[in-house]
Amino acid sequence: MSIPPLVLHATPPLGDLPASDSESLYLAAYFQLACPGRWAISTSQWGDNGGKLPFITHLGHHIRRSHLNNLPLIQDPDESLSREEKVDADCWRAYIEQNLVDLVNHTYYSLPPNYPDLLAKEQFKHLKFPESQYIPQRVRSIVRSRLQHVGLWGLGGLNSGDAADEDRQRLDEAFVVGPAGTLAPRAWSGWTAGRDMEERRKKWGEQELEKKIKGVLDPIVRRLGDKLYFFGDRPTTLDVALFAQLTFVLTPTLPNPLLPNLIRTAYPSLLSHHDRLLSLLFSDSWSSAPRTTAPPRSEQSYLESITSFISSPFSSSSPPKTGNGQKKEKKSDQEKRFERGRWLWFTGATVAMIGYLITSGMIKIEFGSGDDEEDSDTIDEEVATAGEEEVIFVEEEVGNTE
Repeated sequence: MSIPPLVLHATPPLGDLPASDSESLYLAAYFQLACPGRWAISTSQWGDNGGKLPFITHLGHHIRRSHLNNLPLIQDPDESLSREEKVDADCWRAYIEQNLVDLVNHTYYSLPPNYPDLLAKEQFKHLKFPESQYIPQRVRSIVRSRLQHVGLWGLGGLNSGDAADEDRQRLDEAFVVGPAGTLAPRAWSGWTAGRDMEERRKKWGEQELEKKIKGVLDPIVRRLGDKLYFFGDRPTTLDVALFAQLTFVLTPTLPNPLLPNLIRTAYPSLLSHHDRLLSLLFSDSWSSAPRTTAPPRSEQSYLESITSFISSPFSSSSPPKTGNGQKKEKKSDQEKRFERGRWLWFTGATVAMIGYLITSGMIKIEFGSGDDEEDSDTIDEEVATAGEEEVIFVEEEVGNTE
């Protein structure tokens, strides 16, 4: 099977979806609308493209998303819109990216237990050490900072491990400050007091979350009205932007389906818009989306990388051979410098950590043994005894002289 001109390198799939992020789903729907039959989606690893997923290649070359309309095989879905309609579409796209995207990210990254039970298992299950130690935290920290800024993080509950601040606040609330600054525990209010308070907080958070969801979706519903699409009978990029967010929460089965359940029950027009566009683009199922397999890349284990780094300065000029007797492709000088610099960084970080542990007193190193201490004590006793004998001898000589 030949590779099409446009390839979308997306995040790992999530259930029936070919990707596990809304941007990849937007690009997939956009390509199916703008150039059907000339594109395909491929699952990439988090180590590709410097960890920036998704990305696009055209005939094997990276291309920016802003340059897609310049390709001859792309037919702009907004080409038939007037100038005023294009401005209106840009405003509503910005509204969706600023508000609806936050609600979708909150559903996956903050609302328990969607992140640990679903998203993290699918997105990062193929990561190896050491990428598995920092890539999930890096991706989630970016989303967390945004949700904290808009006041959505923790609304409706917290996942395990995210409640450190909550636990600290509860500990402070468990005591009251008495006279002279003394601390006294609050009055006991029953065995289920803590559990009841947690349930009340969760219920209040879900009610506040529903208010925020309705505040975001109501204007979109009013703008859509009774029309098939935002600007008539043909979908545009604004319809695709809304479709990507809706399909990301409606297609998978979420452990906590608060947002998709609210859309299904209170917003039938949005549900119809999603189903209509899904049927138009992918025949009612994402399984019909064109896919291609990326060429396999050679992967090394952690131990093999260390061994190759140590042996590289002393290796011969001939390239090594594989188990089949075939010669591996020789690494370029730039790749060797990059690999050597990476392991030098790891070595420096390890030495710095060990130095910090020693200088901080967390680890004490004592030289010598117990036998040496016993020998030193014996020598001290012998010296003291010899001094006493010399004093007695001098006193005896003085007595004889008299």
